[in-house]
Amino acid sequence: MKEQLYDCIVVGAGPAGLSASLFLARYRRRVLTFHHNSPRNLYSHGVHGFLGHDGIPPSKLLARGREEVESYGGLVEEGCVTRVERIGDERFRVTASERGGEAGVDGVQSFDARRLVLATGLRDLTPDCPGFREFYGLSVHHCPDCDGFEATGKRLVVLGNGKKTVGFALGLLTWTDKLTLVTGGDPGDMTAEHRARLEAFGIPVLDRGVIALEGDAEAGRLERARLDDGGALECDALFFNLGTVPASDLHETLGCRLDPECGLVWVDEEQQTSVPGVYAAGDLTPRSQLAVVAAAEGAMAAIHVHKSLIPESQRI
Repeated sequence: MKEQLYDCIVVGAGPAGLSASLFLARYRRRVLTFHHNSPRNLYSHGVHGFLGHDGIPPSKLLARGREEVESYGGLVEEGCVTRVERIGDERFRVTASERGGEAGVDGVQSFDARRLVLATGLRDLTPDCPGFREFYGLSVHHCPDCDGFEATGKRLVVLGNGKKTVGFALGLLTWTDKLTLVTGGDPGDMTAEHRARLEAFGIPVLDRGVIALEGDAEAGRLERARLDDGGALECDALFFNLGTVPASDLHETLGCRLDPECGLVWVDEEQQTSVPGVYAAGDLTPRSQLAVVAAAEGAMAAIHVHKSLIPESQRI
């Protein structure tokens, strides 16, 4: 397998990566996909808004996706990609450690491909307090687009700071007006004007820290957020907006340009990055961070990877 030149290697096997792999396999391209078994929505109880799969557990969706890719001849390997590099014209080398392996020891292998698709995604910065893991994905969320509907009419705590969180909180008015914004003790760039805007909608702002989340852990039902001043907020759910970081720096290694507005990987209308032959899809790119959008971007990347590999003699 090491000696084979793949048409494309896909790094990341979430909805974006697997969708790209599925289409490439259906195009009868030699495609190898790496997954590290740690999707961004690992703790979510279900994927929402994915037509035909609404509410499906993320693990089930991805397992089904891997099976579909393999049914068309695509290869899906569990391993951590530790290095990517261009080694020639239309040739990239991907180094990965096998499950349980570490870079620099036995278990590390290299694979070559004519094209790359980066679908490595993001990692959410999460609250650091007791109770968070017990409720994450059930009554504690980071994505209103994904989980806002389930909060309809409920009492919500919004955790975050700055102008971005003001917009985040105002967006949650789509589903409920029972909102309290907690800044964690640091309001950031939140101005008096921002506070006035929140006040106009009856949203109080507390410059306090959340030190614990409590409720029915067995049912995953949040009941209160403990504050660092000894108080507590009775609530049914919490949405946090603490920022994200790329789950991998492979795009930096390759020299991919970043979008100046959001800092994510810039792509053109064909999902190609600024580096010829390197495509990106999913949460790593500037568009909406929904599973169904990620899958669509992966499909678009695959379409254009395939087209780029068609010989000139077959083009009109």
